[in-house]
Amino acid sequence: MTGNMLPPLCKAVHTRIIENCGSKVYTPDMTVLLIGNSLTAGNLGIPYSRYLKFPEYTGTENRIINRGLDGDTLIGVLDRLRKELSSNIPDILVVQTGANDILLPEMTSRGPKWKEFTESMIQRGSIPTTNPAEFRKIYTSLISMAVSRGIDAKRIICVTIPPIGENLHSDRNRKRTVFNQAIRNAAELSGAVIADTAQAFEEILRENPNPSEWFFGSPEDFTADVKEVRRGKGAMGLSEERGLMLTMDGAHLNERGARLMGEVISSAIAMEAVPRRER
Repeated sequence: MTGNMLPPLCKAVHTRIIENCGSKVYTPDMTVLLIGNSLTAGNLGIPYSRYLKFPEYTGTENRIINRGLDGDTLIGVLDRLRKELSSNIPDILVVQTGANDILLPEMTSRGPKWKEFTESMIQRGSIPTTNPAEFRKIYTSLISMAVSRGIDAKRIICVTIPPIGENLHSDRNRKRTVFNQAIRNAAELSGAVIADTAQAFEEILRENPNPSEWFFGSPEDFTADVKEVRRGKGAMGLSEERGLMLTMDGAHLNERGARLMGEVISSAIAMEAVPRRER
């Protein structure tokens, strides 16, 4: 499945990942802004941005601006995107959010450490939206705001939420299905493009008749897993130990999950990417 997802015009090109673009030292062929939560940031697990590929006709040197933030929610992403677009208007915008709108309210009830963690997220602006109808409304307003700043709706890639835990029948994933429908509705209503990572992940996870129930248990697990990924077993080693297929802890990506997510998003970009727009 994953090997045939990219259109024939797609290939790996020289891509610069820019964290701070305050000073421009060159003119890229295409600028792609990634904004989202930890799956975009790539601090926990493997970043999908490592596997992004672009069509040949966009040029040989593209710029990726990574604005992922661990733990962020739809409201947090909207606020940060509004500020980002005041100084940077990309050729392609990739929006990846929603999982923490489901997870943060759940974490509050999992003990004092999680409650403290959740409160710190909310205080910084990562406020969860728990009502799917309100979530769709805010997501639609995010797309409308980006369009008003000069980004064509067809150049806005809306990424659905991949499974939260690899048991597709869990309460989390039942909620996720509803939130993903909100994302699809908002994108379709606005004329944006859907990168359906949810569907791609689900197709693979359905092949496992006995999915692992492993899911990170405490905030300290994040720190311990980062150390293992960098200097120990690696993300795939953690996955194998825990019986997981696409994630290392039920949420954050291993190499296989990151590659799959990168391919799905690359395919969505290739559908609409054209030679660098006029500035």
